[in-house]
Amino acid sequence: MASDISSGGSSKFLAARKLFRVNSSNVKEEVEVFVEDEVDTVFWRHFFSRHENNRIFRIKVLRGVANELCGKDALIQFVKLDSLGPNKLIAIDSDYDYIIDDFHTYTNQLRDNKFVIHTNSAYSIENYKLVPSILENAVYLTSFCSLISEDIGAMILQTSQMIFKLFTIHLFSISKKDGVYRLSEFKSDLNRLTYKDDKLNVNVKKYIENRENSFEPYLVSNRIEYETFLAQLKTKGIEGFNCWQFINGHAALEEIGIKIAVNLAGKYRGEYFSWLNNSIADHKRKEELLKKYNNSTRVCDNVHQLKDRIREILYDAKPDCTLIPSIDNDAQIVDVFNVK
Repeated sequence: MASDISSGGSSKFLAARKLFRVNSSNVKEEVEVFVEDEVDTVFWRHFFSRHENNRIFRIKVLRGVANELCGKDALIQFVKLDSLGPNKLIAIDSDYDYIIDDFHTYTNQLRDNKFVIHTNSAYSIENYKLVPSILENAVYLTSFCSLISEDIGAMILQTSQMIFKLFTIHLFSISKKDGVYRLSEFKSDLNRLTYKDDKLNVNVKKYIENRENSFEPYLVSNRIEYETFLAQLKTKGIEGFNCWQFINGHAALEEIGIKIAVNLAGKYRGEYFSWLNNSIADHKRKEELLKKYNNSTRVCDNVHQLKDRIREILYDAKPDCTLIPSIDNDAQIVDVFNVK
């Protein structure tokens, strides 16, 4: 759903439109919700649809003159935060706006405006897909293994704890705006994460330790400031066990979620292929079963194709309503409309 850059008006204006309709007293309230792109419309519709008893939510994507997606910065610039209200909202990724002071010039305005619905306790919508139930479903759909023995929650936890210190150094550098540890470098470090069975590969731990040691002079020269910053992160709920929720969403999904799912799906696909080779003697029958398996899982025997299929599944997956960020998003919407 797209809207040009001039669409909207203030929340009060949008609310007043109802009064000019026939039987206006029976007409449902309409609420316009501007989001960053089309993928976000699917995600946010899941949350807003749960509160549509007395209102209708129109999820819109803002586009510029050349029909290009505007993104978060332009969305805030053109929708204008002071025009928001119960009939006009924006729903956005938090990025680092809620954990790093003055991350953007508009950070404080976002924090003070309850009509800005944002990914809560998560960097972006991609982080909501990094949960065991969704990853297990992706493994099942690409391997048809219904008995996954690995503990995906434990795999995420191990990864989160392993990268926590590097993540805090990255955040500290971002907060200082000193360019010591940029997002591109942190993403490059995450790219080194690899898995074998239900654990990180042994060489990953050594690599992470070496990277941490490389920042030691930086931390020593900023020791008190860094320790104060760590304490502040803790008050905002960021700790070793859950830092995966707060890291860049695309990086989290690609380097942790998709890698875990590809690793496990590849393992179980391999087990099926072994069974096929060892148990089915007839070549024609074997080929038929292989073709049916690949067609049903929508993956040919190719790692890159498996990765693409898992990425597709994860982006299509609905958020897990039991996840704390999901519960928090519902609470935000309740707060806007005082829904009981």
